[in-house]
Amino acid sequence: MKILLTNDDGPFGGGVSALRRGLEQLGEVTVVCPADERSGVSRGITFTMPVRVRQARLGDGASVWTLSGTPSDCVFFAFSEIYDSPPDLVVSGVNIGLNAGVAAHYSGTVAAALDGALNGVRSVALSTCASNAERPDAVAAQAVRVLDLLLKAGPEGAWAFNVNIPRLDGGEPPICFVRQCPERPRFRFARRDEDYGRTHYWMSWQVDGGSAAPDTDVAALARGEIAVTPLRDDLTDAAALETLRNRLWSDKRTA
Repeated sequence: MKILLTNDDGPFGGGVSALRRGLEQLGEVTVVCPADERSGVSRGITFTMPVRVRQARLGDGASVWTLSGTPSDCVFFAFSEIYDSPPDLVVSGVNIGLNAGVAAHYSGTVAAALDGALNGVRSVALSTCASNAERPDAVAAQAVRVLDLLLKAGPEGAWAFNVNIPRLDGGEPPICFVRQCPERPRFRFARRDEDYGRTHYWMSWQVDGGSAAPDTDVAALARGEIAVTPLRDDLTDAAALETLRNRLWSDKRTA
């Protein structure tokens, strides 16, 4: 099995070396990731400037391709310039910081998985809470556990799954298949005063897991479960579309 591994944290972030080693249990791994931190870029692509590409080494000496672009750039570059035929699996992560609920829309990690599926390949985005940052091998083991399950039991054809791993305190958390939590995050801006009267802000957001419906990713994580959510590209609001058709065109034809 050919596996493309990417992320949005760069070649030295998110335990990429530990995940690469774990993925080698499943197949041949090629690492292509942004040269720098690109969190929060969603599905941004680079087309107004050149994309610089270099080959480098991870901390464990493994080869890695680095791009001056985004996670989506990395996926498209790998499909175009590295593989003669598409890989069998795209893995994005592990992101340090959960990408559950609406936060997934802003995530470069999730974007790379969606673009893998867009290209007809089974794809998975992996994220974990910040408290697991010093447990890369344990996180990688859980990631491989989930991937092995999805490869065996996932639907036919291309798909994208968003996987969020809770705090690991020993043992194996239950794996829960859930929908995305629609609760609106609370965005906050923390003001910081600088010298000479200047000011800057740091943004953060939070979703209250206690108020989330029990069948959502946010609630599953609050229970200490691994949250697995299938994603799709079609953003069409089918209910709104049907309402418009019924109200405006009784024969349900478009204008």
